[in-house]
Amino acid sequence: MGKKKIIWPSVSFAIATRNSERTLALCLSSIRAQDYPAKTEIVLADGGSKDRTLQIAKKFNARVVNVPENKQNAEYNKGVAVNAAKNDILVMIDHDNILPHSGWLKKMISPILLDNEIFGTGVLRFHYDKKMSLIDRYSTLLGGTDPVPFFLNKSAHQSYLYDGFYLKGKLVKEEDSYFKVKLDYKNLPALGGNGSVLKRKLLKYAKTSPDFFFHIDVHVDLVKYGYTNYAFVKDTIIHLTGNNFFPFLRRRRYFIEKYHFEDQSRRRYSVYDSKKDKIALFSFILYSLTLVLPILDSMRGFLKVRDVAWFIHPLMCLGILAVYGITTIKEGVKNVFLAR
Repeated sequence: MGKKKIIWPSVSFAIATRNSERTLALCLSSIRAQDYPAKTEIVLADGGSKDRTLQIAKKFNARVVNVPENKQNAEYNKGVAVNAAKNDILVMIDHDNILPHSGWLKKMISPILLDNEIFGTGVLRFHYDKKMSLIDRYSTLLGGTDPVPFFLNKSAHQSYLYDGFYLKGKLVKEEDSYFKVKLDYKNLPALGGNGSVLKRKLLKYAKTSPDFFFHIDVHVDLVKYGYTNYAFVKDTIIHLTGNNFFPFLRRRRYFIEKYHFEDQSRRRYSVYDSKKDKIALFSFILYSLTLVLPILDSMRGFLKVRDVAWFIHPLMCLGILAVYGITTIKEGVKNVFLAR
């Protein structure tokens, strides 16, 4: 008897954009280069781009949904794109993601087809290349753009510090191409960004209105509903975070203000919501200020992957600590005046 023929499902890529010309062509060309036999659509939710974003979208035959500029932010736009998607499988990537090879989509969807219990997949790591910028290499090696989730072990992508499986979740089994993991909604990694694959029909069990959308919260909703089996695929995705240290910190400050303070009342997930997390956050403050422990982690990382990018870790910890501290004080002062 021959192998059972695989029926590949249709796929929708949901991407938020605004003035994304720096990376969008690379992103969309990597999607169109996929060796995938079924129907594929690209949905861009654009918040009023003034650069060449829309021309690039047209070149790659992407469907553009316009978002009012007064509504536009990355998560609102993602919600718009997700709700406009029509196909069986939803893939959420960012405009600064690049799929690293033509078989990526098949590899990411295969666990869902092979195991009916698996409701979604994510890549295990970010893609590492010595030709990347220093900041990109650091984020890739660490497993995220921010050392706080790394320190709390809540990153959705594994650091190159570790072998095997070292993310949140109970390992059920290891297959050749993925780790099957059972998730706990009280202790989730920050799933949903940078290469997240879901069965789109399951979104009826999650809050996906753009006004309430956040990619991690969708996964919280699904896990709470009972969809707990997830696959971390032994593959990567390229994430181009940027080239310069201070613009990077400014973007992180915006993200913290927007999604950790302004929108927190409607969020279902927080990087540090439990008493244990708050103690760990205090530990991160001590960890960063000592400089010794971040330097030791840099040395550990360098022994794993010989790249000097590891050694900006102490500086990044201090920078992120300053950003969190300034933002927390700013929001506290604002709340005092609003309460009067």
